[in-house]
Amino acid sequence: MAQIQFPNVLFSPGTFNATIVDNSGAPASVLEAGAPFRIDTDWSVDALTALLLGGEWTVTAYVESVGPGPEQEIGTTTLAVNGGQNYAATVAVPANTLPNPPIAPTSGIYKVVTVLTHRNFGTPSNVAAVVEGPVLRIA
Repeated sequence: MAQIQFPNVLFSPGTFNATIVDNSGAPASVLEAGAPFRIDTDWSVDALTALLLGGEWTVTAYVESVGPGPEQEIGTTTLAVNGGQNYAATVAVPANTLPNPPIAPTSGIYKVVTVLTHRNFGTPSNVAAVVEGPVLRIA
């Protein structure tokens, strides 16, 4: 879990969570290269923030290889700010996004970082949260 940081002291920090879910629907840290997986996220803001905030939320997931391998964005999704206090979004990651380790030179180990950002009228704001982890193994 991470805190959502707001530049205005009137807004209380929100919370942001991200969970890796394998193709069977269970939380996992070992995934099959040939199967899709997803990152389920949820976040909440206080009542004042919900009342005053407009625009849209974006959730983006990245991986960084531990050892040889790719470092890349693996998925993103966007939701409209709807005046509510609770939100949820899923980042879908297609099969074969991350290579199977026998493909040289890859380690098959990745650190995942999931980022929540905010835009208003198309302009990025200073509102953000970052969840680091877990470390995945692609088999």
